[in-house]
Amino acid sequence: MTEISNNHDLEHVTASEPTVDARPAADVILVPDFLSRERADALLERIRAESEFHQNYIQLFGSKPIPRLEAWYGSWDYPYSKGIVLKCALMPDYLQDVIREIGAAGLGEFNAVLINRYRDGKDYISPHSDDDYGDPEPTITSLTLGATRPFRLAKIISGSMLDKSTTVEYLPAHGDLLIMRGRTNSEWQHWVPRTVRPIGERINLTFRMRQA
Repeated sequence: MTEISNNHDLEHVTASEPTVDARPAADVILVPDFLSRERADALLERIRAESEFHQNYIQLFGSKPIPRLEAWYGSWDYPYSKGIVLKCALMPDYLQDVIREIGAAGLGEFNAVLINRYRDGKDYISPHSDDDYGDPEPTITSLTLGATRPFRLAKIISGSMLDKSTTVEYLPAHGDLLIMRGRTNSEWQHWVPRTVRPIGERINLTFRMRQA
């Protein structure tokens, strides 16, 4: 299943205790301070300096720029949305280190990462579900670096139609890890809304697993 869009658009640090949303909602875990401030700062600066971000374009009533920058590291090409294919690229060692750290904490095994760079409040991502690579209950883990932006989910009614009354919001901060589990990806969509208020840059790493 490819991404579904509504087109409304390095030292190990022990993490704090995970918090689980007690409401009957999506199966989501937020792990505050998975990376220490110092570790998160260093990773953010390295990504800014070394990652190859691209401005991609969606084919929707003409060619329109995606409202964020993207970098993809994985052994396969990643097609999503309308006309966008992120080409395979070798995973840098410093990102492999993060993946090993997540695995050592028992929070998932991964072999690829998508990095979204939200430069300011005008950058966003519309409601969507991620590619599940044939797994109906994938574990999808993301790491936030930089500014805090709302991360919202709402239950799917049918197709791209959402029940907005089910909307839940998380506020992952610098160094926090957010994990979607179970049927969250198949039964809910998630998004990062735009905002008019001044806000700094946020970089989000979404870790994925595809079996060979």
